[in-house]
Amino acid sequence: MESSFVAEVPPPLALGPLAVWRHSPENRSPLARILLIHGLSEHSGRHQNTIRFLTAQGYEVIRFDLRGAGRSGGKRQWCEYFEEYVEDTVRVFNWMSAELSPLPLFLLGHSLGGAIGIYFAADYGKSLQGLILSATGYLPGPSISPWKIKLGKLLGSTLPGLRVPGSRDKSDLSRDPAVGEEFLRDPLTCQFNTIQQGVQILKALPRLPSLCRRITVPVLMFHGDADRVVKVEGTQELFLALASRDKKLHIFPNGYHEPHQDLNKEEYFSLLGNWIDHHLIPQLSPEKDHPGLVSKNVSR
Repeated sequence: MESSFVAEVPPPLALGPLAVWRHSPENRSPLARILLIHGLSEHSGRHQNTIRFLTAQGYEVIRFDLRGAGRSGGKRQWCEYFEEYVEDTVRVFNWMSAELSPLPLFLLGHSLGGAIGIYFAADYGKSLQGLILSATGYLPGPSISPWKIKLGKLLGSTLPGLRVPGSRDKSDLSRDPAVGEEFLRDPLTCQFNTIQQGVQILKALPRLPSLCRRITVPVLMFHGDADRVVKVEGTQELFLALASRDKKLHIFPNGYHEPHQDLNKEEYFSLLGNWIDHHLIPQLSPEKDHPGLVSKNVSR
């Protein structure tokens, strides 16, 4: 697998405190633009294989590190309120709208990035060609320690800056053991969370179903049914809540938390590329579409 902490090419653009990268396909004009939002405790550089796949398909990828993560500025693993992460996304979106040539825009959010993507799409859906959600962070799975959640609730108002160590076992990310091992070696990942960050995220997640009821753009969702980081049942609940008539959910049998780095990654990328391609073609009217498709016929 490709290292996530090789030298950054191209170098990041500084957008306020945010580090932002623009990856364009070689020797061709991009067909569409993908805005990528990473997950909790990681950074956008861990999605190099996604970037490589999408640019090879002719798409431009814009990625950024959330405040307090990766190469962006800000206190590590800290937010005053969850909506600051949404504000980071809006800042990058506004920069794209002002500085880059217009292109059909898809938003791809993984884990916490999926939750942020739902918040963004509820207000900015008219600007999106489609919304892609990978293992959306909604219902915490058994890998998230219940005692840490209780600790956050108890200490949130008195010790918000307390750093709670993360687990040194990252085997739940992927069935490929190299993925978890590299996460731990990566100097840009974080091995702790602050009480404040955890409390603010947990306060924000219950709003996701109601926000989904405001989303009408096409939506593609992925989740592994063996994900122990966030529960697949949460993604199924959000899928049913979406107001979109054009929506599809792929559940990977035995899949872990990071489908782009799991043993089913080739299938994941094939489904992803085909869906984006399809949504760049003039669509059928909603009455002729087949809404609400759920697929579990995905190879392991």
